[in-house]
Amino acid sequence: MCSSDLVTMQARVDAAFARELVEADAPVLGLEGTSALVREGLRLVHKRARELAMAAEYAEFYGETPAPLPEGVAALWGE
Repeated sequence: MCSSDLVTMQARVDAAFARELVEADAPVLGLEGTSALVREGLRLVHKRARELAMAAEYAEFYGETPAPLPEGVAALWGE
């Protein structure tokens, strides 16, 4: 990836929250620095959005009918 493929994203956050993120949360997650924290947060937001989009697609496709279970799972559940 070259530098022209990168953008800067910023957000203002409460100072106490920022301190907690850097001092308490980052070490637990093995993240170093605010950039790593922001990247991880954005990655989690993106992952959650993809999960919600997929759930909406399932709901649109199947409507009120539950999605069928895969063969192996259905056999375990006796369906």
